[in-house]
Amino acid sequence: MDNSSDIFRKINESFAQMSKGRKAIARYINKETDKAAFMTAAELGEACGVSESTVVRFAVFLGFDGYPEFQNELSKLVRGKLVTAGRIDSTSQTKNTIIRSVFQADVEKMNESLGIIDEEAFKQASRLIHKARHVYIVGIKNSSPVAMYLSYYLKIMRPDVIFVSGADSTDILSSIFHINDRDCLLGVSFPRYSVQTLRAMEYANERNAGIIALTDSADSPCRMYSHMLLCARTEEVSIAQSMAAPMSLATALVASVFAENRDSAMRNITGIEEVYAEYDVESRDALEAVNTKQIYNYPEINFNA
Repeated sequence: MDNSSDIFRKINESFAQMSKGRKAIARYINKETDKAAFMTAAELGEACGVSESTVVRFAVFLGFDGYPEFQNELSKLVRGKLVTAGRIDSTSQTKNTIIRSVFQADVEKMNESLGIIDEEAFKQASRLIHKARHVYIVGIKNSSPVAMYLSYYLKIMRPDVIFVSGADSTDILSSIFHINDRDCLLGVSFPRYSVQTLRAMEYANERNAGIIALTDSADSPCRMYSHMLLCARTEEVSIAQSMAAPMSLATALVASVFAENRDSAMRNITGIEEVYAEYDVESRDALEAVNTKQIYNYPEINFNA
């Protein structure tokens, strides 16, 4: 193979056809890439509860001549991540340089994201959110801010939006236990990908729910279970991960859902304002009255432009 990212692309595309043992290896590699990259076939097999020969056959199944070639490509990917993570060294740069570097990296990732967004998938995702009986939004760890942001604004526009961010996979699965084919799930997962989020998406898929994934690329393991894949690039700077492009994608999705049915959204927004006016007159916090005329006249969005 010419590129180590082909490993994950092949895994994602063929995961459904894999045997139980191969799926165990695939899950472990997705979860513990940094460890797996430097394990022998025997060590990886032991970690996954399969035989060494199963690991070797897994590598061949992905198109490699053998396990050494597979391990070499995987280790290249890990080393590349380490180089990227250390791109900005605060000890050798001024604060001004760091600010410019981070902002410039965000601009580059947002422009790159514009080129990879599947507009048809974006439209389908917006319609699915609008029509779904319940909308479950799952996102933890570094993906949690994007998931919370989506949840906050979708709840303003429509009922039955459930933000799920459990302490472990048991909490998450119990929160979406009743999901079915009339519902949809938004799985938000960016590197390092969450196995808990993937398991929630897998369960929702088995329950025939519509699944939307917000992630960083078509190589993401989220592709294994999603019906609509919405991608936005992230950037690792020092120890942090910039989510500027994912947040912009989330904002666009909120705007699109609003455009799907302004009347219904406005009824919810107006109702919320009336509740604040009746029950929270003396302490409205930072929430000012919504300019309903301005919102109602929000310009139509032409996603084909």
